[in-house]
Amino acid sequence: MDRIYTGFECLDRHLKIYKGDLVVIGARPAIGKTCLMCTMIEKTIDKQKTLFFTMQTNKHKAIERLQLLNVKENDNFYLHDNFVDYEELLLIVAEHKIKYDIDVVFIASALDLYEYTYHMENEMTIKLKELANKLNVAIVIADSHRVSGKKYSCYIDLRHKSLIKYADKIITINRPDRTATEKEIRDGLVEKGVAEIRIDKDMEEYFSPWINLKFDNNTFTFNEISGTP
Repeated sequence: MDRIYTGFECLDRHLKIYKGDLVVIGARPAIGKTCLMCTMIEKTIDKQKTLFFTMQTNKHKAIERLQLLNVKENDNFYLHDNFVDYEELLLIVAEHKIKYDIDVVFIASALDLYEYTYHMENEMTIKLKELANKLNVAIVIADSHRVSGKKYSCYIDLRHKSLIKYADKIITINRPDRTATEKEIRDGLVEKGVAEIRIDKDMEEYFSPWINLKFDNNTFTFNEISGTP
């Protein structure tokens, strides 16, 4: 099976994405899901052909992130920045697979595809998984959780959604500094800008260690931290 890479050695040691996989990046709002996707694209743009959907929810934010990273459309990267429904998305992905033999599809926001009903979310997630299998591409989609200060709540919240049921891999992002007090940061109990990334491989039994990445507020990118497991 053809493997897809994130561009982060520390992530790729624990996370093995293959064509046909449906991968979910989950986090609370404004934690860095889009930034992580854009950084992954920038790091792998010379290695794998990518189609990136950024639609109405975070269209301008995603385009700004790509511009800061100097990521431009080329023979390996294709950007679609208009809103589409699932049927349109299917046609666009199929067209890019036939014409350009793309390897991976990023969808910046699940909210742009799903209506707020369990039935629609369940149905659309099944279709996304079927699309990944049928066209032999990896599909990576971002999904937001409810706001909460609990460290593990992002994963627990996602487990109640149908999205987790059909995903092959789950990546959750936690930012302790977003909920820490100034005193905790000042005392060194929480490091500012450090994101904890966790990989859930089989949705039930195996969790990776927390993998730390440093967030750069100037470039809106994530960077590896030496010594990360």
